Amino acid sequence: MKKNVIYLNDWLAIHPYTTVAPSDGFFVELANRLYMVCDLEEVPESYRKKICLYAAAYLEDLVSDLGLWQAFITAHTHLYGRCLPFYPLGKNYVKGEVNEEDLRFLIWNTWQKALFKHSYVNPLDGQILRLARAFMPIMEEAYEQAPENEWLRNFFSGYADEKEADRKLTWLFGHTYLTEPSMWPYIQQVTPTDRFIVPVGPLALFLHEWIDLLAGKQSEVWKKVPGLYPEESVIPDEVLKKNAEIYRLFTLWTGGRRIIYLNGYDSLKRFLVEILRWPDDENHTLPQMKSNRNFVLMVDEQKGLLLAKDVCEYIADAENPFYNQEEASQNAFRMLTEEMLCPPDLLTYCICENLLPDAELPEVGEKMLVKLNADFIARHSLLYYYRGD
Repeated sequence: MKKNVIYLNDWLAIHPYTTVAPSDGFFVELANRLYMVCDLEEVPESYRKKICLYAAAYLEDLVSDLGLWQAFITAHTHLYGRCLPFYPLGKNYVKGEVNEEDLRFLIWNTWQKALFKHSYVNPLDGQILRLARAFMPIMEEAYEQAPENEWLRNFFSGYADEKEADRKLTWLFGHTYLTEPSMWPYIQQVTPTDRFIVPVGPLALFLHEWIDLLAGKQSEVWKKVPGLYPEESVIPDEVLKKNAEIYRLFTLWTGGRRIIYLNGYDSLKRFLVEILRWPDDENHTLPQMKSNRNFVLMVDEQKGLLLAKDVCEYIADAENPFYNQEEASQNAFRMLTEEMLCPPDLLTYCICENLLPDAELPEVGEKMLVKLNADFIARHSLLYYYRGD
């Protein structure tokens, strides 16, 4: 029998307090029991521990009515019409209780976000299913016995003072079992004010969106926290006027279309100078892009011109003469997962219009799973680079 490898300090690290709660010992023991059957050998030990800690915290969430898991599936249902990405719910699925599909997602989410070199993790990987099924009897037994963590009940219903509000928001932003994985690469660089403009968690939700889901009617009190609910940015009139002119010239030339595809830098420069009437100098004609193969230009009446480079081959638009199905099968998935490869507005458009039909999971070749979950994959992978301005 393995000795304990997960300790109380590991558990407290994903909690918003340092004083031991009466229920903590139970869940640390549960995490260790889960670790005994956690046999994902290609996943480093530190992340296997995280998987077990998160599964225990998921159970704690359910029995204590913290509401994190409920917030996630509520938001996912609102966005996509179903509780979870990737995993259809079986007939035995019961909201508010331990479910195999939930555990599969938690395992996948932790593995996919883990900071060791690996390809995109196939959510349908048999190892994930086997581990979730190994966890289930342990989790079901624990569900019947688990004590409520009274410190977490109604945790987000309010706060006593500014210091407590900050502590709760700090925990929610990057240290809960659902939000911590998304922040592993960034947490050391995030400032206190960044927390309000950087989306977190599996659905890339902003903190105020999490609070709305978690606090419900009590969310009004959180509106007193400065910066938590950012004011809508106002585009200066002179910028709006300039962007409107770009939009007019662009759509006048295209006959109303908002997207064009250009081959090579010479075509790009000619369009900028002759159609958009930009000055023919190096400050306006983007000479740094001379080495790029092709360009997608998209126009918005308020935002002006958006540009993506070297992705034309991946976009199955009838107006795109450079689309290449073989190239798309190999590389279109990168548009959903690679930061700054594609502007968010263009990526959203491609997803909504089903212009990435050949995007497939690397090494697996699965296309339908990607098609059904493309927007989720982009949110989950890109975070701010998909939802930011």
